[in-house]
Amino acid sequence: MEKLIQLQGIDTKLKDLNDLLGDLPSKVELLNQQEESTKNSLSDNKKRLKEIEVEIHKRELEITQIDDKISKIKDQLFLVTNNKQYDALMTEMDHFKDKKSTLESETISFLEEKEELTDSIKTLETELSELSDDLQQRRKKLESAISESADEKLLLEKQRKERVDTLDVNIISVYDKVMGARDGLAVVPIVGSGCGGCGAHIPPQTITEVRAKTAIHRCDMCGRFLYNEEISVN
Repeated sequence: MEKLIQLQGIDTKLKDLNDLLGDLPSKVELLNQQEESTKNSLSDNKKRLKEIEVEIHKRELEITQIDDKISKIKDQLFLVTNNKQYDALMTEMDHFKDKKSTLESETISFLEEKEELTDSIKTLETELSELSDDLQQRRKKLESAISESADEKLLLEKQRKERVDTLDVNIISVYDKVMGARDGLAVVPIVGSGCGGCGAHIPPQTITEVRAKTAIHRCDMCGRFLYNEEISVN
């Protein structure tokens, strides 16, 4: 039982080390994800902005070409000699005017999208800068905390393995399950006539056997292993 008590002491110290880090690791991971997501959004927006600028340029060129064609048709109107030629030129000019109107509408839509994307890019760049600064600070804190506790953690993990190797695999299996279910506390003392974990009443016969170390007992209520409170966990 002493080895199980020692294992609990080691696990408690390991838990305390992890608790010192608090939620910093999860916050760093969350910020990493947010930073990556923002970078992707920013990249997509910039890519789309370039595509839009190409489309706008293409339409501006087409509109210029159409204006030239309409100008030439107007010049030709002065040279026609019959209504048939005049009507044909007017039909052609109306076609180019309709096409120009369509291109202008498309250009306006692209310009509006360009403005929205430009604003979005500015916002994302600001968000990314703030995220990166926050992430850098938290990474430094995390690295510092991990560095400070690294040696002690390695020693404790080594001691834990040594204790586990000397214990029955079935006992370890139950111990690990109780640890997971009881917030890292699987071995507790008998306090008075009650369980030091949940306070449930412990039968006198069980108390006697625990104190005499003639058997390993667990609390019927919470499942924790019981030991004599005079024995130190450390």
